[in-house]
Amino acid sequence: MDDAPAVLGGEPMCDRSVWPRWPQWDDDERDRLVAALDAGAWWSGDGNAASMFAADFAALHDAAFGLALTNGTHTIEAALAACDIGEGDEVIVPAFTFVATATAVLAANAVPVVVDIDADTLCIDIGAVAAAVTERTKAVVVVHVAGATTDIDALVALCADLGLHLIEDCAHAHGSRWRGRGVGSFGSFGSFSFQQSKLMTAGEGGVLLCNDPILAARAQSYANCGRVAGEHWYHHAAYGSNLRMTEWQGAVLAAQLARYPSQLALRNERAAALGAGLAPIPGVRVQRRDPRLDAQGYYYFVFDYDADEFGGLALASFEAALDAEGVPLGVSYPSLTTLALFGEGRLGPRARADQSAVRLTPCPRAELAASSTVWIEHRVLLADKAQVLDIARAIERIQQHAASIVAAVGGETVAATP
Repeated sequence: MDDAPAVLGGEPMCDRSVWPRWPQWDDDERDRLVAALDAGAWWSGDGNAASMFAADFAALHDAAFGLALTNGTHTIEAALAACDIGEGDEVIVPAFTFVATATAVLAANAVPVVVDIDADTLCIDIGAVAAAVTERTKAVVVVHVAGATTDIDALVALCADLGLHLIEDCAHAHGSRWRGRGVGSFGSFGSFSFQQSKLMTAGEGGVLLCNDPILAARAQSYANCGRVAGEHWYHHAAYGSNLRMTEWQGAVLAAQLARYPSQLALRNERAAALGAGLAPIPGVRVQRRDPRLDAQGYYYFVFDYDADEFGGLALASFEAALDAEGVPLGVSYPSLTTLALFGEGRLGPRARADQSAVRLTPCPRAELAASSTVWIEHRVLLADKAQVLDIARAIERIQQHAASIVAAVGGETVAATP
């Protein structure tokens, strides 16, 4: 392919204007939202849109209980509270995740213990989990990065053997299924987010899944000001907060859920096609999908980038060149081990005790992933197959002209398309 890449003045391989929009909505969202408005029951205490959505979402993931909460950070906080995790307790979390996975532990006044990831799946390394366990460890939070998973069977067995709670952070994994069973149903709790960029959205929102009725009741009490179902309204049996989803969000999410199975199937088809298209390209290694994963949520399509196979073109310059080709990109998480939050001890209003506020273990694989992975937005996977495969053609073109791009940028990062 002799034509120049877009970053060097050629025509973009992809037409940015025809990628599917996100978020997506139609008259179903509008009608349900107006119905909730007209009902005048705008909070979950008087309505049932939020609770019905949460129950249907739980059923999709093979969980007995679904709690409709404010967001995917509060869902983890409620899970930790229900598991009676607090000051002095340790909770193991992966280094390669959004910061809320760890700050939720801080909010519980517990100690996040940050461990490394598997280089292929980008999910928590089970060997690192086992090595980090102490007598103070009470739980493990596993993050299903971009909808992929670690070996869930092995992690469930490890936590059972050690008597640890397993909390699944499924913010990327709506609809992911492991051996025929929905993620979020394997641990004590499964936490989902519906923030604007997520695979289903009401702008914000979260659902907490659970199979244990006692744990579910504890989490619900924590999220509802310490109230207990069936008791007097102003009987507050324990400390809690107000983490309730609104009826408006529940109405919108019910519509999002109705179309989600078809979107999930399409994303999986397109991801398989794109993965096959990228496979022959040296220096591009797609995030590993375990064969036991029957469906993957694909919050992003992620691949590892080897600059040496692209003439030394820096990752940021490669991303800018790909952006110029019209490919919608996100950015990688940094490793938690590199955040000022922990390095400079900016831990907020939490009790001070003799124990450390955080424990960071060496995480070289997470730090490498933060500087070498490329994240393509999930809406791309809803496009026509030919358009999706144009991404692979764009990367091939960039690789073929990598030396010219390196010469043009002079070692500096090229400017991304606004």
